[in-house]
Amino acid sequence: MTATLTRRPLPLFTLVLLSLFSIATCSPMCIDRCCRFVEGFHVRLKQLRQDYSQIRDFYEANDDLDTALLDQSVEDSFKSQFACNAMNNILDFYLGTVLPTALSEVTDETRNLKPHMESIQQIFDELKGDVTRCRHYFSCKTHFDIKTLNSTYTQMQSKGLYKAMGELDLLFNYIEAYLASKRHRNRVASS
Repeated sequence: MTATLTRRPLPLFTLVLLSLFSIATCSPMCIDRCCRFVEGFHVRLKQLRQDYSQIRDFYEANDDLDTALLDQSVEDSFKSQFACNAMNNILDFYLGTVLPTALSEVTDETRNLKPHMESIQQIFDELKGDVTRCRHYFSCKTHFDIKTLNSTYTQMQSKGLYKAMGELDLLFNYIEAYLASKRHRNRVASS
């Protein structure tokens, strides 16, 4: 019976080692802060989506505008060489205009939304800092013009808030796609 007990851990140990080896060879070796930020962003994205799921219904129910705020031009900018600048400007817009307005309009009926908005605000603030620190890593080029987005938001008046908050999931998708494209670059470079 002793021989049986000593044989079982060996195959399990071998499987664990093989699993660790395959993980190590499949993921890029990040030696700098920006690579680690890109590779680890999925954790923040999951938190953003969880928080957004708690506020989505309220903002979508109050968004009665047909005009998109985060339209095709924004999505195209996130797929261009100017994506880093587009992300930076849109994060500025949400951090400087949309989220502070949303937080200032919290009422007794909507106070349960506040912690989720604050969490989104904090993650966006951290994301903006990381994007700014990693400008060289992203090869940031300036071209994205936020004026059109600001103008459309302003024209929407008080309904602009509901549109901007209701479209956060689109923004998450744009950011995810952009950062995923940078992850692919790292995997190719580390191979």
